[in-house]
Amino acid sequence: MKRLIALGISIGVLAGLWTVLASSVPAIGGWEAPLVVWIGFAAWACFYAAGGRLPGLTKGLASNVSGLLWGFALLWGATAVREGSVAVLGLFVALAAFGMCVQAAWSPLAFIPGAFVGAAAFFGNAGVFWSTLASLVAGALLAYASELLGDLVEKALPSRGAARPLRATTNV
Repeated sequence: MKRLIALGISIGVLAGLWTVLASSVPAIGGWEAPLVVWIGFAAWACFYAAGGRLPGLTKGLASNVSGLLWGFALLWGATAVREGSVAVLGLFVALAAFGMCVQAAWSPLAFIPGAFVGAAAFFGNAGVFWSTLASLVAGALLAYASELLGDLVEKALPSRGAARPLRATTNV
C-alpha cells in the first residue's frame, strides 16, 4: 500500500501540473493546442503498462512515436492516392495495423498497444503531427519522473510497524 500511496502522490502532483502547463501554453504558429493534455496522459499510461522504469520509457515512447509515424504515413498515403475514398483509407489502415504489429519483433517497439495509442493520438488530434509528438514525449517523460518521485516519496513515508498481536485480558 505504501508504494501505491507514494505513486498516487507523485502522479497526482505531476498530473495536476501537466494539466495546468499544457492548458496554458499559447497557440504557436497556427497550432491551436501545442500541448494536448489527454495525449500526455495516454503516453503516461503506456509507460506504466510497458513496465515502467527505463524499459517502460523506451518501449512506451518508441512505440508511441512509431504509431504516430504510422498514422501520419497512412493518412498521407490515403489522401495522396485517392482523396475521400473510404476503401483506400481502409486499405492503408490495414497496412499500418499490420506494420504496427510486425514491428514488435524489434525489442524497442515490442509494445504493440503503444503503437496503436500513438496512431490514435495523431487521429484524435486532427492529424496535427508536432503537437501530438510534443504531447507524447512530455507524457512519457512525466511518467518517468512520476516513478522517480514516487521512489522518493515512498522512502519519506513512515513505515508501519509490525502489528502487535492481540492479547486476551481477564478482568477478574
